[in-house]
Amino acid sequence: MLGSTVPTITQHELASALARHQVVLVDVLSPESYATSHLPGAINLPVAEIRRRAPSVLPDRDARIVAYCGGPT
Repeated sequence: MLGSTVPTITQHELASALARHQVVLVDVLSPESYATSHLPGAINLPVAEIRRRAPSVLPDRDARIVAYCGGPT
């Protein structure tokens, strides 16, 4: 949505949520970038493939998802 804000999470909040299995961590970079460096436990789901692959990669529609990328490109 235009004008909407995206919620953010601090590093500490993320580490805590991951330790308690409360979030799914999604790396939206290319497979090449993911292979080079990614956060432990992250699922690789490139932005261009979200519509096609999300239902199979992220089957829990109620899961809290934290997505990350390398920043503005």
